[in-house]
Amino acid sequence: MKLLIKGGRIINPAENMDMLGDILIENGRITAVGQNLAVQGAEVYDAAGLVVAPGLIDMHVHLREPGLEAKEDVASGTRAAAAGGFTTVACMPNTKPVVDNSILVSGLIQRGQTEGVVNLKVIGALSKGLEAKELAEIGDMIQAGAVAISDDGGYLDNTRLLRTGLEYTSMFGRPVITHSEDEGLAGEGFMHEGAVSAMLGMKGRPAVAEDIAVARDIMLAEYTGASVHIAHVSSKGAVEIIRQAKRRGVKVTAEVTPHHLTLTDDELKSFNTAFKVNPPLRSADHVEALIAGLKDGTIDAIATDHAPHAFEEKDVEFRYAPSGFAGLETALGVVLTGLYHTGKFTLSEIIDKMSYAPAKILGLESGVLKAGAPADITIIDPEYEWTVNCINFYTRGKHSPFESRNLKGKALITIVNGSIIMQNGEVLK
Repeated sequence: MKLLIKGGRIINPAENMDMLGDILIENGRITAVGQNLAVQGAEVYDAAGLVVAPGLIDMHVHLREPGLEAKEDVASGTRAAAAGGFTTVACMPNTKPVVDNSILVSGLIQRGQTEGVVNLKVIGALSKGLEAKELAEIGDMIQAGAVAISDDGGYLDNTRLLRTGLEYTSMFGRPVITHSEDEGLAGEGFMHEGAVSAMLGMKGRPAVAEDIAVARDIMLAEYTGASVHIAHVSSKGAVEIIRQAKRRGVKVTAEVTPHHLTLTDDELKSFNTAFKVNPPLRSADHVEALIAGLKDGTIDAIATDHAPHAFEEKDVEFRYAPSGFAGLETALGVVLTGLYHTGKFTLSEIIDKMSYAPAKILGLESGVLKAGAPADITIIDPEYEWTVNCINFYTRGKHSPFESRNLKGKALITIVNGSIIMQNGEVLK
């Protein structure tokens, strides 16, 4: 199959490219990027007025399979990804059973091939059963295809085990992804500890709990020489700790979510459980620090932490609701609305954070637009205006803090391995 994308604005941060041009795709690979390309027998897509970007990559999603399919599964989660413009997602291991051995890694990869519509990458657990007592089968999982190792979903409080895990994982050139929030300080809280929590009479999760955990994880990475990736950074203290560590040459990378970049704890005055996330939404000064850290490269990537729940789980009193919501289908629109259309970031910077940077962190060959690269491409209309309606989501998670919000910017086409799998909001497979 040949596909020719004509006349789009090609933005390829990997090569500092921003130009009007064409992309030719054959047999699942990009064969040419240039101007005035013409190939006989190719299907032509007119991308005039649109942005042609390397496929978006979400390095932090919870697809809930195996064992928690009432919340999400590979089929529904990857379709939600396609609808949001993502061509690759990496799923976390906090499932039932936990993805802590090579058989489960291989099984999920196979499920992605048979049931998924985008590229599915698997992240294996650092500890068996996420119990922080004994290392999981890290080497076997990486050999089976795991792209990273993590006990995300909770704080790994066994410092000795984390050190050993970092040392062992580093032998395979893979990062350890940490959920950095000291549960001893934060565990009883339901939201950010600050003026709003005091006003609401709600037990808070102090930002210093994140700062302490991030400092520990970075110190261990520095001591071992291993690579650590800090998931969903939310505090200004953590941003500064990461910034200083990078200046020292520590092998640390970090991500931030669209909701931590655009929402504050003021939203919790509504007691809407869609706003309950972990780490929590913080005050405006933390949001400003996150944006500054993303801008100056302290924070490398934007990731959704897509964490869908069954409707009845979130339809309870705030304190009893689980943390998280479905973020794949709103992420690009939220980021473009909050960061691009406000003049804070360029399109190239946003695409870098949502495609090329996560590809580099996970060691993927995607995230670029050049001859020989996988034909994973997202075509975006940055001016497209739309209103969030959770009922229309492909994900099984129907809660979102962005429900009924007007957003500007949307993926119109998602191309995976050379095939159009989403067009104008409809997943075709």
